[in-house]
Amino acid sequence: MTTTIQHIFMIASVIMMCIIFFFVYGFRKERGINYLIGVIGCRIIYASGVICEGNSYSLMGKLFFRNIHQTALNLMVPFFVLFVLELVAYDKLLRARGKIVMFVLFATWSMLMWLDADLHIIYRKIELFNGHLLTTKTIYSITYAMICYSILAVCFYFLFQYIRNTRKDLRSPGMWVLFLISFTFIIEIVKLFKSEWSSWLLPLSVYCGFLGMLVLIIILRYKFFSLTPFARNIVLDTLQESILIANVSGKIIDNNKQASHWFAELGYATISGRNISELLSSWPDWATLCQSMQQGNIEIDAWLGGERRIYSVNVYPLHTLRRQGEGSISLIFDITEKQRNLEQIAQLNLLKDQLFTIVSHDIRGPLALQFQLVELLEDDRDSFGTEHREIVEMLGDQIRNTLGMTANLLEWFRSQREDMALRPQSLELSEVVEECYHVLHIRSGAKQIMVHNNITLGTRVYADREALGLIIRNLLSNAIKFTGLGGSIHIQDEISGNMVIISVRDNGMGMKEEQTRQLFSYKQIHSIPGTMGEKGAGLGLLVSRQFVQRSGGNMWVESQLGQGSTVYFTMRGAQRDESSHS
Repeated sequence: MTTTIQHIFMIASVIMMCIIFFFVYGFRKERGINYLIGVIGCRIIYASGVICEGNSYSLMGKLFFRNIHQTALNLMVPFFVLFVLELVAYDKLLRARGKIVMFVLFATWSMLMWLDADLHIIYRKIELFNGHLLTTKTIYSITYAMICYSILAVCFYFLFQYIRNTRKDLRSPGMWVLFLISFTFIIEIVKLFKSEWSSWLLPLSVYCGFLGMLVLIIILRYKFFSLTPFARNIVLDTLQESILIANVSGKIIDNNKQASHWFAELGYATISGRNISELLSSWPDWATLCQSMQQGNIEIDAWLGGERRIYSVNVYPLHTLRRQGEGSISLIFDITEKQRNLEQIAQLNLLKDQLFTIVSHDIRGPLALQFQLVELLEDDRDSFGTEHREIVEMLGDQIRNTLGMTANLLEWFRSQREDMALRPQSLELSEVVEECYHVLHIRSGAKQIMVHNNITLGTRVYADREALGLIIRNLLSNAIKFTGLGGSIHIQDEISGNMVIISVRDNGMGMKEEQTRQLFSYKQIHSIPGTMGEKGAGLGLLVSRQFVQRSGGNMWVESQLGQGSTVYFTMRGAQRDESSHS
């Protein structure tokens, strides 16, 4: 090859490096690209220095340009190290101060190169032979070069491991890129040990610009820069969920390791490149979602290791920035344990319902019978002696408290069931109140409390009879409990639109404002003793409020300490009987 043709090729190579430089500059915001731009810039200076050295004929001229391209080659090392560290996410190993120190060290060695005419640290011998500059390096220079090549070898190892962990379709072209850029590294090592070959190795190192153009073509073909950092693929492979990606034609183009293992257990040795219709033939609904590129969720089952497993599959359409319907992404979640837990919970809930049904029938019934028998004894208490009369009264209080607590507990459980159905009907409110008072008249009589039923005759509400009775009994029971001897309780109604406001007012103990706010809190389920030490479970008010809300109403309380309390609740009104009068 003539000198002219050689120069033409070297200049063409430099032009190609400049094209690569400007292309890569457009991706300067990507991870590590700023340092890669530094590497390419130093490479352009290196190639230009080699060309100028070849066109110079004096020893001093050639040495000047030799120092230029060797300085550029020297500074390529820290740029390349920082590019690799940032690309593979090890950039935290070197902070800003460490980076500055690294550049200062390499710049210092370059300065020694320029002052070597006086120091004689870099070259032991410099001479011209057949128009070529031949140098013999000192032991210091050789040691420094070996350290640099060792650092670069470690960087190439990191790049190799990094590319090996990328997606399958990027792994092969990534290895080709690594192989092509290693040529300049190999040429420099050969130059170190065979300095007499430098006359033809220097132009060869410049020609690597053509390899750089080939690298650029691979980068454009596989869009490496737009996909960096590749490390996110490592994250995908560590996920426990399987990920499957198909293109618009239904071909599998990517998957993570978990998906490969999952399909391998189903009998598919490889899944990359297979068609979605073939791979998902056992699950037609899943295949349909992928082929139509629609978002959806389905549940599938599969036999793995002789065991039936249940999976939830989420399918999402794959869109690029400018185009719609580019494929589909499937995420496969193992929900076998979750389904088993749900089945166990359903069985436990069924067992709980059965147990409470038994409790409701086998406990409340006998307690109600005992209550009736105690009422008969209480009606005839005048025939007993003083000691026996006190026993009957204590027995009556205990049975009433137990029956009330049991009824509230069972009704609270009933209110928690989603399938609980109320059977509302038109009810005469005053009659329901009278029935509830009749049940509690012995308790109110024992404390000489006057209960005034001020419900307007003819006021009707649309409610479940048992639920309404439970609400009024609980409110009356609480009012009696917290009202002292000789107190009074008033039950009133007020029409407000299509709702009836019912209030139970007493002149008993009353409550502080803080107690009133916490009255309906589940965290405050407890009961304070009544005026005569009466005890309770604290469920009555909560159960009453839940049934009011289930009936479409609301409940609230107004109270002042020492001045009594008023509990309000609303019920839907039914057609009022205008012929009746209070």
